[in-house]
Amino acid sequence: MGFGEDLRCPQAHAAVLRLLDSELHLMEVIKKWMGQRAKGERDFSAQLHQMSTMAEKMERPQISSGLDYISQLNKSWGVLVSQTEALSQIMKRRSEELQDGPISKLTLLIRDKKQLRKTYAEHWNLLRQELNKVTCTELEKLKSSYRQVAKDVAQTKRKFQETSKDKDRDKNKERYVKATQKLHELHNEYVLAVQAAQVYHQHHYSQMQPALLSTLQTLQQEMVLILKEILQEYFDISNLLHHEVGKIHKEMSFALTAIDPHSEYESFIHQNRSVLETPACADFDCSLLEDTDKLKPKELELNDLTVETLQHKLTATEEELLVLARTLGSQQTFVDQLELERRSLLMFLFCYSTRVYQFSKRHVMEESRQQVALSQGIKAKLEVQRILLKEKLDQLGSREPPVALILDTDSGSNISSTSNVCFLRQYGLCIYKILMVLILQGNFGEVYRGRLQADNTLVAVKSCKENLAPEHKSKFLMEARILKQYDHPNIVKLIGVCTQKQPIYIIMELVAGGDFLSFLRLEGHSLTPKTLVKMTVNVAAGMEYLESKKCIHRDLAARNCLVAEDNLVKISDFGMSRERDDGVYSAEGGLKQIPVKWTAPEALYYGRYTTQSDVWSFGVLLWETFSMGMTPYTSMNNQQTRDEVEKGKNSHRADTRVWMSEPRALTLICCRIQDARSTRLSCGDL
Repeated sequence: MGFGEDLRCPQAHAAVLRLLDSELHLMEVIKKWMGQRAKGERDFSAQLHQMSTMAEKMERPQISSGLDYISQLNKSWGVLVSQTEALSQIMKRRSEELQDGPISKLTLLIRDKKQLRKTYAEHWNLLRQELNKVTCTELEKLKSSYRQVAKDVAQTKRKFQETSKDKDRDKNKERYVKATQKLHELHNEYVLAVQAAQVYHQHHYSQMQPALLSTLQTLQQEMVLILKEILQEYFDISNLLHHEVGKIHKEMSFALTAIDPHSEYESFIHQNRSVLETPACADFDCSLLEDTDKLKPKELELNDLTVETLQHKLTATEEELLVLARTLGSQQTFVDQLELERRSLLMFLFCYSTRVYQFSKRHVMEESRQQVALSQGIKAKLEVQRILLKEKLDQLGSREPPVALILDTDSGSNISSTSNVCFLRQYGLCIYKILMVLILQGNFGEVYRGRLQADNTLVAVKSCKENLAPEHKSKFLMEARILKQYDHPNIVKLIGVCTQKQPIYIIMELVAGGDFLSFLRLEGHSLTPKTLVKMTVNVAAGMEYLESKKCIHRDLAARNCLVAEDNLVKISDFGMSRERDDGVYSAEGGLKQIPVKWTAPEALYYGRYTTQSDVWSFGVLLWETFSMGMTPYTSMNNQQTRDEVEKGKNSHRADTRVWMSEPRALTLICCRIQDARSTRLSCGDL
């Protein structure tokens, strides 16, 4: 019997809040009651002291009666007066002990109780809001969109079938294909949302909510124990050991002994036990499929219209899981550290009077555990989506995705989904290491120059070390996942990946001219300003293409561009690149892998990367180009560079020395650099 198992419903939650309020009220009453006792002891002590003083003042020398002894009456009287004064001091000391001990500790406990109520209410509301969002709000929104798009598909299909003119038929065909693609993508989103809602619903009622309630019960029982110890301390201080008082205190002692934190709430739980079962979870609404073709409930639709979306979704989900894993690790480490500290302090709790000072730490630890439970719920939701996506894409393997729509008018043409990347085994293209020549050492392994056995094509081969952790191998393959979607003359082309055996390889086109930075330093002085401008325009064209694909490069620099024939520049090294629908990517961690001198201020300080931050890096690349490969902020280290950027100093005066040789030819580029740094144009504008 416990809070987590028996108090799940909203009615029980309301009862818990009433319980917390009633206990707070009770502790306030106890505090006031103890205060009155302390005041009474203090007043009583003052009265006793006044009695002793009065007796001393009223004493007069005894009239001599011819006897030279002091009567027993006087002796007894003297003892009475002296003992009364001693009793006065005892009562005064007890009053001070009540103030410094039980009353002071009860004040701390009341404060902690209020904080506990606030924290519990906030966590409960947070869990309910997230549950409602995942299982109701988001699903209803998707269902509404689903119905509307399904109607649009039916309408465009009917118009397409009814149109006889070739011109109108082609237009209606295009509308029908777009509407169908939108429906299939929305169907996939709905399938993922339903599965995530089911897992999150189960996690909510089986782990997160019971964990919150169990934690509350644990802290409540801890507070009951602390309050018991405070009352016991009050009892020990106020016990005067008189026969009459002793009888009363004996009854009080029995009452205090009867307090058991572990059984304190059994009656409350029994009275407010949840009657209803766990609420039903959301499920796939099959009625949405009435006006659709071939879509299956609870199954992702993988075809030529959705394959890129699913691949992007898988990459984004895996990235979120990696970030969440790091967050969970730090959260769990913090909880473990607090638990270790708490256990180390328990051995010093020799008496109940010190337990109240440790409760705040216990409260923080349990609150941190709730954060871990919430993160685990989100992880479970993302993991089920990742598994669904990965299983679906693994089923496809290296094959071409199936065609979503086969239209009558296209019966004579070959309809297939095209892809810029293939697994090398699909076409029998074998690469043997014996044919490869080492070019350089990369972050994940060696980079070789090799040839495809099929057609003797020169290629660049990136290898991944076999002893790397799985998450690092995933980051290695992330560059291939991003590049395989792009086809542009100023973007280095991906040919394929080899993942069947170790080590893993990424096969890319070989750009013979080497990196742009080395090219500038070796050949730059023989190039005309017009040629340099043309080469920077190549980079701008590639970045404009990436911007249209909502890709943020994050590491644009001359060293990460390659020079091909006829001085054609291609953007390379997408290891830090990220794709985001909203064009904004937030990174976590320190500055170990951040190229400080090429990074925009908002990315440097807040980890916020956008297309505009790539524009900043493009401005630095322009500086590299027309300085013939000089290092930006040449005389500064990374920290000094950060300080200068933070101060907002304008580096234009220093930069203009680069342009002095051909000022007329470079006027446009100078203006564009300043525009890029001051207004952050898009890559296309540059």
